[in-house]
Amino acid sequence: MDFSLNVCGGIRFLAAMIGAFSAVSAFSDYAAAQTYPDKPVRVILGFAPGTPPDLAMRRISEPVGAILGQPVLIESKPGAAGVIGAEFVAKSAPDGYTLMAGTLGTHAFNPNLYKALPYDALKDFTPITRIISGGFNTFLVNPKLPANNVPEFVALAKTRAKEGKPLTFGSGGVGSVAHLAVELFKQAAGIELVHIPYKGSSQVVTDVIGGHVDLIVTGPSVTLPLVESGKLKAIAVDTPERQKRMPNVQTMSEAGIQNVELVVWVGVFAPANIPPHVANKLHAALTKALAQDDVKAGFARDGMDIITDESPDAFRRVIAADIEKWGKVIKAANIPLQ
Repeated sequence: MDFSLNVCGGIRFLAAMIGAFSAVSAFSDYAAAQTYPDKPVRVILGFAPGTPPDLAMRRISEPVGAILGQPVLIESKPGAAGVIGAEFVAKSAPDGYTLMAGTLGTHAFNPNLYKALPYDALKDFTPITRIISGGFNTFLVNPKLPANNVPEFVALAKTRAKEGKPLTFGSGGVGSVAHLAVELFKQAAGIELVHIPYKGSSQVVTDVIGGHVDLIVTGPSVTLPLVESGKLKAIAVDTPERQKRMPNVQTMSEAGIQNVELVVWVGVFAPANIPPHVANKLHAALTKALAQDDVKAGFARDGMDIITDESPDAFRRVIAADIEKWGKVIKAANIPLQ
């Protein structure tokens, strides 16, 4: 018997078997994708109830569930700036049944703020799509501060710094959105401000109203009532155009400060390596739900703008760009790693 013929036959048989197994595996994956989901889908929240990720997911959970044909359940795992929830999802089974509501903080700030982050923001997740951006940020000061706009604030900040009495700003903590928004402003304007971190943003607002802190940056849900009541004074918004609800407040760009817009977003993520069919099905369900008139009206009332990405890959590119952008801001601000 010719040994070479036996070897060739064996190789052909092995190749055929591998091909058969591959076909069966591919069919199984396809079949699973077609039946997905056949049980409830849960979304992990790494933040406390009442925060934008919580509000956003609760607003769309029912319409998304109706589209998928299964309930979408919300589960909170708050703590450590969203790290606890993100780590849990990163280590979950990649089957599309455990998702998370991630943010600019969990996926762009945290990779630049933590020495030993227990997840990789790009490698450990499948980004599905962003769902909202956080409206706009307003720069607020005490009404008695002698600065009614950004140029006057910048001039005052420079004068006070020369006098050895720099202006202060407060935030809900090191690495928070409010903190990094002001750091970006400081770098663009070339001014010195002293950061006073708090355990939460509510006390910052109280202290700015009381004149103990000079500046705070916050969103529309907090801004509008305080400005309308005269308790705080708005000197700028960080949007490309003036806000209809605050038409007399100039934009940073109008004030001559460029590239300081901070687009805060909330997006949906799955663990890495979920089947592409499942990722695409989730993307389609989310974008369809966000296109519904009642959903759009609800987010408008909340002061949030709906934003979606054309594909998971497009969302991944957004995250990569944000990691790079905020890495430069954090490094320039000399914010110590946690």
